[in-house]
This record gives sequence, structure tokens and C-alpha cells, in this order.
Amino acid sequence: MRKNMAGLLILLFVMTTALTGCTGSNKLNSTAEAMNVGGVSVPLGEVNFYLRYQQTQVQGMYGAFFGEDFMNQDLMGLGTPYGVTVRDTVVETLQEYYVVEAHAEELGVSLTDEEKNQAAEAARTFLAANDSKALNAMSADEATVTHVLQLTALQSKVYADRAATIDTEVDPASVAQKRISYVVSSIAGTTDEEGNVAELSEEETAEKRTQMETILADAKEGGDLNAAAEAQEMTASSITYGKDGSSLEEAVQSAADALSDGEFSDIIETENSLYIVYMESTFDEDATETARENELSRREQAAYDEWYTPLFEETEITVNDEVIQTLTFDRIFSMPEEEEAEELEDTEGEGELEAGAEDDPEQEPTEENEEAAQEPSEGEG
Repeated sequence: MRKNMAGLLILLFVMTTALTGCTGSNKLNSTAEAMNVGGVSVPLGEVNFYLRYQQTQVQGMYGAFFGEDFMNQDLMGLGTPYGVTVRDTVVETLQEYYVVEAHAEELGVSLTDEEKNQAAEAARTFLAANDSKALNAMSADEATVTHVLQLTALQSKVYADRAATIDTEVDPASVAQKRISYVVSSIAGTTDEEGNVAELSEEETAEKRTQMETILADAKEGGDLNAAAEAQEMTASSITYGKDGSSLEEAVQSAADALSDGEFSDIIETENSLYIVYMESTFDEDATETARENELSRREQAAYDEWYTPLFEETEITVNDEVIQTLTFDRIFSMPEEEEAEELEDTEGEGELEAGAEDDPEQEPTEENEEAAQEPSEGEG
């Protein structure tokens, strides 16, 4: 959920133009203390605003697959509605932001007047573009929106400050990536609905081996593993792997490492599968650069965590669960139709946010009540 100032301003602009049409009453007590972080009270309104922002983002990703009411479904099989999982994450994120706010000056990090003004201007633009019903649904007043933006920007600056302390030298051998294609055929047998495993007979296993031998022979002759696999109604997969963190079985990786560019392995047999490997490249430049960037990102996160984690652990935090639980998911936050979004964009003024905001390709989210849904509970935000 970490986003820099520019990123959140862009997304706030996206929400600005379309978060309209909210109906129903909003009886959420936005001034109630949701939690206390190191002696600083966090109002429920800030939690609600940031939660609805996050809800809008995931609605576009999951709503089409699981239905508009997916926030009230146990999508992850954890015995908890997905919305509660998102809400818990929002609470944890705001705890982090408040801890950072309390200690950022110890690093000599703070927001400039210009950055504070950007947040305030973005908040005013957001408020001016939305009706009172939509704003009430999100607890979006000027102080709330401005402070959430400032918290986000400050955390981003602190993260960048810690990231600047890392060693940026990366051993090329540690991130070098190879690219292979492979075909795999399972010899593990079949499992029924009750979990019973029916092992393959020797004849069935032999048939699979013969099929793989045919694929290998055809691939060597034609130089195309995927075409040879498709001729047997199978497919070849392509992956990259490196010295560390490979998901390949040990026997497969060992066989792959013995290959030069353009070479095929023999048939590799593991406990449950038969494999054929083709070495596309012993050095994939793009994948290697990605691995290098991932290693630098890992170091940056570690540097930040080394600073932040002890501070978080020593901070006294209390959460008012009864208040937090008033944030329910009766309202639906969804994306508008593309034509509607374009019309709304056309009505907005330009130049009020950071450069680039108007070029964001995302559609604008809207917030609406599902007509068939029951009325929001008294504590709904």
C-alpha cells in the first residue's frame, strides 16, 4: 500500500472525477478514536477514507470475477471476509505511517512547504469535484484527505532516505539468469475427490516415456520444442532461473546447468514427473537486469525495516476494535463505464496536481450503492 506523493495524487485525481452518486445516510462517527499510536489519536475518518480508497482499487480487480459484493466473501479461504482483510491491512498501514511521522525528523526528513501545499491543494480539488454524499461516505473532509496525503508522502521520503544508504554493488554471478523451455509429463497417478491416489501402471508409465521420447526426437530434428510438444497435445513452458531461488526440481536444474545454448537434455525422471529441457540462453540479459533490480529493492526494504521495525515494536499501540468494526462493506465502490469516465475527465480542470496526473491511463472509480443491497448499517462509512 506504499505510494509516493505523485502516485497517490494521481490516484486521488482519478477518484476525483467520478466518485459521485452516493445515496443513503452516513452515520459514521468520523471523529471517534480508531486507534492510538504512541499517544497520538487516529480518527476513524482517516481509516475510513484510506479504506475506501483501497476498496476502490481492488473493486476493479476482483469485482468482475467474484461479483460486486466480493468484499463480504471469504475469497482467500481464511474464514474471514476479504473486506476485513483489507481493513486490517489499512489499519496496519496507518499505524506504520503514524510511527514514521513521529520519528522522521530523527533522520532529518520532513515535508517541504511545497509538498504540504501540494497535498492541501489536491485535497481541495478532490472535495470540490465531489458531492456531499460521496464525501460523507468516505469521511473526506479537507483535514482528513490532506493529512492522509501528507502521511503517505512522508513515509515515501523516509523510505527513500533509508534506501539511499544501501550498497548498490551487486555481484553479477549472484543474479545471472538462464532461460529454458521445458516439457513436463506427470507420472504421479491420479487423485480422486476423497484424496485416494491411483498409481499409474507400468504400461501407462511406459506410454508416457515413449511420448516424451517422441517429443524429444521431433524437437531435435525440427529445433522447436514447443511444436514437438503440441504435436503430442502437450505444451512447452519457458522460464528463467538463477543461482538462487529457482523453483525447478534439483535434478531438472542440474540437467539444465549442463546444457549450452541450443542444446536439449535427455529425458529427466524425478519422483513424480518426466522432463525435457531446452536451453534457450545461458544468459538472459533482461531477466538478469530484473533480478539485479529485485536484489536492490530487497536491500532497500531491509534498510527501511531495520530502521522502522524497532520503532514500531517500542511504540505503544491500542486499537479500538469496536470502532473499527463499524467500517463495513454495504456500499459498492466500482469503476465507471469508459465513456462515462471520459466525459467526467473532460469536465475537470488541468494543472492542479503534479505534472503527469492528467496522463494516468486508469479509469476513474465511482462509489455507489448497489440497488439490490440492503441499507447500510448505522455504522457504515
